[in-house]
Amino acid sequence: MNICMYASANALGPEYTVPVKALCDQLASHGCGLVFGGYADGLMKVAADAFYAHGAPITGVVTDFFDRTQARHPGLTDVIICRTLSERKDEMARVSQAFIALPGGIGTLDEIFSTLCQKSCGQIDGEIIFYNAARFWSTAVQMLREMKDKGFIRPDLDGAYRVCDTPQEVLYALGLAK
Repeated sequence: MNICMYASANALGPEYTVPVKALCDQLASHGCGLVFGGYADGLMKVAADAFYAHGAPITGVVTDFFDRTQARHPGLTDVIICRTLSERKDEMARVSQAFIALPGGIGTLDEIFSTLCQKSCGQIDGEIIFYNAARFWSTAVQMLREMKDKGFIRPDLDGAYRVCDTPQEVLYALGLAK
């Protein structure tokens, strides 16, 4: 199973890096491959390093304009080059069976909310997971619930995503653990 991970490209502290590494170690040891932005920075690097250490396949979906300024992760086993961020999101969805939002910034928000929108429109089927390391996603998830409660989004959106606090919860959500 290819797992698409959206994550920060910024260097972060151990409250984020430790749980992300633990999650990626577990996923890779269960035979999963990584699909991500492709670069060797921040939590993206932490995730890719963990998958690489297990010999798992790693697909980097890069943009030609970031390629000019950022270094690709050296462990990539496949590279898909895109012209735009929209094309990049489409390619990541095309080659992935599940989606996990790790802590991240504006790019991560764009990617995970675009994925939620695609799922709500029936364009993708995979699990969507907010990995709530250090309770990072709690506010965003509360916002989604408030939007549902006030009628801005359909009630069935609750079933479109899961919030997981531990690697074990993620494995269970993906059907990799019982």
